[in-house]
Amino acid sequence: MLIITLIVGAAVAAPWLFDWNAVTRVSLEKSLIPPGATYWLGTDELGRDLLGRVLWGARITLAVAFGSVVIAMVVGISLGAACGYYSGVAPAAIMRLMDFLIAFPRTLVAIVVVTVAGNSISSLTLAIAISTIPIYVRFFAGPIKALKEREFVLASKTIGMGDFKMLVTHILPNVGSLIIVQATVSLAEAILIGSGLSFLGLGPPPPIPEWGAMIAASRPLLVIHPYVLIAPGGALFIVILSFNLAGDALRDYVDPKSRYGH
Repeated sequence: MLIITLIVGAAVAAPWLFDWNAVTRVSLEKSLIPPGATYWLGTDELGRDLLGRVLWGARITLAVAFGSVVIAMVVGISLGAACGYYSGVAPAAIMRLMDFLIAFPRTLVAIVVVTVAGNSISSLTLAIAISTIPIYVRFFAGPIKALKEREFVLASKTIGMGDFKMLVTHILPNVGSLIIVQATVSLAEAILIGSGLSFLGLGPPPPIPEWGAMIAASRPLLVIHPYVLIAPGGALFIVILSFNLAGDALRDYVDPKSRYGH
């Protein structure tokens, strides 16, 4: 959590630490300068400061991840709550559609969306969100279906409480811990998928600094100038690992039985 806090703070402060022109402007006379006192992480093949590009890349990567997870949570939890609380043809059809979408790899679904919507930060965010929505629907439909049979829900129905108020005030707060855990894990997955798409050339266009695109561009320099790849690759590794560890810790906190494997 400390590492996540530091990286988020650095991403927020990126515009004050490094000017946008400094991380996008080509300066061939400064190309491939190794790490040192002037450039802490060195410069890339076009003479751009790698530290600045990594921090701006964190800003873009985290914005895409948080944006996609928020969209997926709002849509996915709403559909999951409706499918779990109600029964009938429509909820059953929605669940079958979610099963159909889950059968496809998430990256493949995201590639299709980006191909249709075009290369941009907004389309990348939307692509990851669409690929994540079925997971939230499937994950929350079951617990909500079980909660609607609990005594406190049945008691609230007897005094005339409406369905919407029931879901918002009584049922969803009881799955709040699950939402937090799933959101933390989803952030790591969203960062990985977003960087993977950018690595394939389906992310924001150059010269926008994005970790996946930076890794792809630095592959020819791996042997001679490995620091050009290590900078974005190391940042990506640390962020994903931190979110995964935080998600596991939150899962253990919410369900202590999981830490003992029963």
